Amino acid sequence: MAALVELATTEIWSHEPCWYVSEMNHPAPDSHSVRRYQTIVVIRNDQKVRLVRDIGDSLLFGSEFQLICGVPDGKGGGEALYTVEEAVQMAKDMNLKPPEITQRDPKDYNKIFWDNVEERNKWMRGSSVFGPGFTKQRNK
Repeated sequence: MAALVELATTEIWSHEPCWYVSEMNHPAPDSHSVRRYQTIVVIRNDQKVRLVRDIGDSLLFGSEFQLICGVPDGKGGGEALYTVEEAVQMAKDMNLKPPEITQRDPKDYNKIFWDNVEERNKWMRGSSVFGPGFTKQRNK
């Protein structure tokens, strides 16, 4: 296979062998927002042909991802394992998954509130904390 060729149009058919699909967030051309761009690389006439298309605002999608749909043979070529239709369907399925929520312990707002009240009262009394590890308290 030869070098990568850029497509100026959206001429990719669903039956073509797909080499690579990715969805990445990039700044919009007007630099006011972040957009999601889908990159599809197909094999056509023993050349890799790439299509990049804007699929919408990045807030509507989950995390970025890449799908490697082909297996290189070490000689510059390789074999595509999926068609464009199958690869795009896998990408849509990945977008339907909700974004991962990090596991955090819930905050104890009651304790935070009363600690804040205590700190404010100490400040109003003019007390200060000093010493190693801030363990000694001085009251005025």
